[in-house]
Amino acid sequence: MAKVKVELCMGSSCFSRGNSKTLELLENFVKENNVENDVEIEGHLCLGRCSSGPIVRVNNKDYENIKAECVIDLIREELIK
Repeated sequence: MAKVKVELCMGSSCFSRGNSKTLELLENFVKENNVENDVEIEGHLCLGRCSSGPIVRVNNKDYENIKAECVIDLIREELIK
C-alpha cells in the first residue's frame, strides 16, 4: 500500500473555512484506524487560492471547497488502492 499524502492549507482563510475541523478529524481518523504509517499529513501556510478554500491536496490532487467528512472519504479510498 502506498503512503497517502494529505496537504492542508492552513492560511487564515482556509483555516476558518473548515480546515481546522478537517485537521482534527483527520488526526483522529489516522489514530483510530492505526494508519499512522500509511498517511502523511502536512500543513502549508497558504496554497494561494483563498477564495476557493478550504483547499486540501491528496496525493498531489487539489480539492477546493471541500468538507472535512469528504476528506476522510478520500483518504479511505486512497488507502484501499
